[in-house]
Amino acid sequence: MMERIDAFRVVQDPTYAASLTDAEWRALALDPAWSELVGEFHELVAPILARYGENLGVPAPQTPSVSSQTPAAAGALQVVGTRVPRMHGLGVVTNRGQYVHNMRVPGMLHARTLRSPHPHANVTRVDTTKAEALAGVVAVLHAGNLPAEYRDVKFGSGPPDRFLFNTEVFEVGAPIAVVAAENEHIADQALHLIDVEYETLPATLDMMEGTRPNALKQWNNKENGTIVAVTPPLVRGNPDGARADTTIEAVLTKPVEQHVALEPTSSLLYWDRERLIVYYTSQHAHGSRAGLSQALKIPPTHPGHPDGLHGIRLRIAQQRRHGGGARGDSRQTDGRPIKTICTREEDFVMRTHRPAFRNEMKLGVNRTARCPSGTFASTPTSARNARARRTARGSRCRTSTRSRTCGWKRSTSSPTASGLERCAA
Repeated sequence: MMERIDAFRVVQDPTYAASLTDAEWRALALDPAWSELVGEFHELVAPILARYGENLGVPAPQTPSVSSQTPAAAGALQVVGTRVPRMHGLGVVTNRGQYVHNMRVPGMLHARTLRSPHPHANVTRVDTTKAEALAGVVAVLHAGNLPAEYRDVKFGSGPPDRFLFNTEVFEVGAPIAVVAAENEHIADQALHLIDVEYETLPATLDMMEGTRPNALKQWNNKENGTIVAVTPPLVRGNPDGARADTTIEAVLTKPVEQHVALEPTSSLLYWDRERLIVYYTSQHAHGSRAGLSQALKIPPTHPGHPDGLHGIRLRIAQQRRHGGGARGDSRQTDGRPIKTICTREEDFVMRTHRPAFRNEMKLGVNRTARCPSGTFASTPTSARNARARRTARGSRCRTSTRSRTCGWKRSTSSPTASGLERCAA
C-alpha cells in the first residue's frame, strides 16, 4: 500500500517533491488536502504546478501578457468615486435570488435531522420502526444502519472524536438520525416517530469551570477537565523589570454571539452522472469541498479536469456550517437529489458562532503614551461552547517592548476547543 503523500511537505521541501514518483504525483492530485492548498494558497503551490504540472495532470500555467497602456486618468475612472449598485440586492429583497430554498430538482427528497437535546449523553437505543413505516419516508439513517465504510468518518478534530453518528454525544445538536422523505412535512413528522433513549451524563457548561483541577473529564485527558493543551508562555524582553508610570488591570469577557444570517443553513446535493453537484451554505468553497471529499470518500476532482466527471462541484452560498447531519447515503435513496433546510432553532445549536472569551490584561503605560510592559491571558471558547460543554484554547503574552498590542492566535482546528493555552509575542 502506497504511503500517503504529505501535501504540505511537497510545497515546503524541494528535495521531497523531487523524490516523488509518477504514481505518487497522481495520488497527490487526488488528495483533498492538496486540492485545498491549490484553491486557497495558489501562490504557495504555483512553483510546484509550474515544475510538476505534467506529473499532476494539470496544464502548464499561462504567462499573463503585460499591457502597454498607461493607467487611465483619475477623471476617467468608471468605478472609483462612483456609486456602484449592489447587483445581488434585487435578489435579496424580492426573494428571486438563487437561494437553495427556492431551488427544485426533479425527484428531489427532503432531509431532516433528529438531534440530541443533551450536551453529554450515551445513546442507548434508537428505534426507527414507526418512522420507516410512515408513507412518504424513503430512508432513515442512524448509527445502527450506517454503511461500514462511513463509520470512521470524522467531523473536525478532537478530542473527543465526533463521527457521523456518535453513540456518546458531546453537544446539544449532535445528529442521532437522518430522515429522507418525499417532502419536508413528512420528514418532520417522521422525526417525531423515532424513539431514542439516552443515558444522560454530566456536562461542563461553563468555560472557566472546565479548567479547574476537579472538572469532569470527557476523554482520556492529561490536563485538567476539558483543557486540550497548555503551551508554555512566550516572553519577550523583561516585563518584570520594565518601569511604567501607571498600571492598568482589567478582566474582559464577552458572551457567545449568534450570527442569525438571513438565509438558514441549507444544502442541495445531486448527481450529474459521476459528479456530485453541491449547493451548500459556506464561506470556504475549497475547504468545504475537501471536507466533503474526505467524508464521502470520493476524489474532489479528476486529475487534469477540475470540472470533470469524477469529483465534487461545489457552489457556495454566503454562510458557514460546521454541524453534522442531513446528508445521508445516496445508495439508500436510489441516488435521488437531497435537499436540507435547517430551522432557525437548528441554526442556533449547530452553526458557527462568535465564541465567548475571557481576557485578563495587566498593561504598563507611560505618560508618553508608550506601553513598556504587558501581561495578557486570553481564554476563548470554541464555536460550539454555546451549546455544550467545553472551554477553549487561550493564550498568554508577556512583553516589555513598546508595542501597543500583543497578538495571539486562536486555533480553529479543534471542533469545540478546550483549555488554557499560553503564548506570547
